[in-house]
Amino acid sequence: MKSNTISAGDNLSEKKEKPSPEPLDLEALYHRYGIERSHADNVARNVLELFDILAPFHGLGPEFRKLVEIAALVHDSGVTTDLENHHKAGRDILLLHPPANLPEKLWPVVAWTAFLHKKKMGEKKLRKLREKEFGSMPEDLQSLTLKVAALVRLADALDYSRMESKLGKVTFGEQSIKFEINGSGSAIDAERMREKGDLWHLLQKMKLDFMPEIKR
Repeated sequence: MKSNTISAGDNLSEKKEKPSPEPLDLEALYHRYGIERSHADNVARNVLELFDILAPFHGLGPEFRKLVEIAALVHDSGVTTDLENHHKAGRDILLLHPPANLPEKLWPVVAWTAFLHKKKMGEKKLRKLREKEFGSMPEDLQSLTLKVAALVRLADALDYSRMESKLGKVTFGEQSIKFEINGSGSAIDAERMREKGDLWHLLQKMKLDFMPEIKR
């Protein structure tokens, strides 16, 4: 007579173990996932400029400058896999294949930055985010990820038109900073930056505003 005992290994409902991350260098990530290099490079350029300008306010030390750059370079890793949900696809790709150029502790930051770069952000979204796997990370990594994502969102928005917009004149006020956006796509990209500044404004008191260049 057969035993009705089911071992743990026979339990079909048992969750499969997640595969261990297999780091890839940036060139391998670009090649395997068809990352749009010109956009990635523009976003990286933009994010480094924003990082430096906003250094007194974002609370990230210079040791995180490379992290912010790499997060910008790979933020669109999921586009060719699933355009509509590329933020989710990018997160999953980068959790499996994190950039080898970064220490292991920072791998989740890059993956979750890819997830956070796309959609609107508000208090409700942040609460829901912390109910996901994101919320199981140490609080310092959660905070770091949100700060990095806030910068990458702005840098990505500055290249939304794909017309080589750049930061122009920066005017510092007591409670706000005004950026002039230069280039033929400046009206499009300034508006996009105002939209994608939502996460920054959830995290920081210093308000940011973006205006297309004034033709003189």
